[in-house]
Amino acid sequence: MENIGIETNSASSGDIHGLSIPAVAGVLLLVLILAAISSRGLLKHGLAVHNLFLKIALKYKNNVSSGFVRSLDLKKMQLVMTAAPAKGEEIEFDLSSLSGFPSPQTSAIGIVTKVKAIAGNPDNFLVTATLKLPATPIDVTAKMANFLQNLA
Repeated sequence: MENIGIETNSASSGDIHGLSIPAVAGVLLLVLILAAISSRGLLKHGLAVHNLFLKIALKYKNNVSSGFVRSLDLKKMQLVMTAAPAKGEEIEFDLSSLSGFPSPQTSAIGIVTKVKAIAGNPDNFLVTATLKLPATPIDVTAKMANFLQNLA
């Protein structure tokens, strides 16, 4: 029973084959580089909230209508509409109609940048618009940032 074939290794025996110090440093450097690239991307895009389904009132071609916001940030909005606006057209969004928006009677203009039919359905369109937030005594950008932080 003296020799049952079990070997043990310790860090001091020199028989273990772990990662070398240069390999560990290389992995650590790779993680830091990926973290820096990721954080730059987040800062570039700013505060954004996706996968929403918030009803919003809007004015399009002098008609009052509504749509459903799918994603929203300080620079653009993506929403579902029943009408297909042309690229470059202006839409006035009533931000105060969003559930939980902190400021009454607040609106913003959006310039349509992309329109796409949803799954070939001619009744619903995914519309992307670039927002032009007004510079008023009530800072709409600050209110929008506060609203987005509450959604996130």
